Amino acid sequence: MQTIEAKGKTVDEAIFNGLNEMGLGIDEVHIDILHEGSKGLFGIGKNALVRLTEKDAESIKAEAEAAARAEAAERSVRREQSPRGERREQRGDHRREHGGRNRDGRDNKERRERREPEYHEPVERAVSVGESDAELFLNELFQKMSINASSVTTQNDDKTVKIVLEGKDTAVLIGRRGDTLDALQYLTGLVINRGREDYRKVMLDAENYRKKREVTLEKLARRLANNVTKYGKPVTLEPMNPYERRILHAALQQNPRVETYSEGEEPYRHVVIRRKRQGKTAGEGE
Repeated sequence: MQTIEAKGKTVDEAIFNGLNEMGLGIDEVHIDILHEGSKGLFGIGKNALVRLTEKDAESIKAEAEAAARAEAAERSVRREQSPRGERREQRGDHRREHGGRNRDGRDNKERRERREPEYHEPVERAVSVGESDAELFLNELFQKMSINASSVTTQNDDKTVKIVLEGKDTAVLIGRRGDTLDALQYLTGLVINRGREDYRKVMLDAENYRKKREVTLEKLARRLANNVTKYGKPVTLEPMNPYERRILHAALQQNPRVETYSEGEEPYRHVVIRRKRQGKTAGEGE
């Protein structure tokens, strides 16, 4: 976990500077205020100082669950206190008093039986066996997880299958920094390549996350490269998958002042940015 100290004229400015340096959101860090700052003579004082510590995945998950429970409890209280909630309760009392009948005297069961189910013509589309297997696997998985989402294949050839996830719950399927999306992509690859001799690459995306993540990593790489150039100290990033490491290497490949290389073993392999040495080129390895 990353831990840094950041300064600013105010506490808010110090927190903002720290979050920018770490590339994290405010809900992803613990904040300790070390000094609130002070104004001295002629407006010359001491800057505010804060310590930011990156939260682990368990802490973030626990806080999100607690917030969800609190929100659900608040909605329940509002429903009970609203006039509409009182009317629903009165209708329920009325039906219980009349043996499950409505105000016109007809039984609810009788009304339900008279309704004929709507028929929708099934929509057929030409898909290959591999594509069909991928969508079937993902959609069945989402159903079992009670997640409102579906998969749509946007590219399907001999080498690559691109699938986009759509629906209200796609944020859940992305996960923290794309971890859940990467896991789904790996599992889908196993499904569609089962029994095949030629391997087909699977690329899973949701809410254009891959492109947004690429832009974020490129900005992070350039900002950290400036810090390395300015202070001369190497920067070690957190462990990333090969795809994200390649984005960092490519972003700084043409930088004349710094070089990048990867070290460590999977899944803890990470990128290091340091000042360029004579005779070296950036992007030494994945």
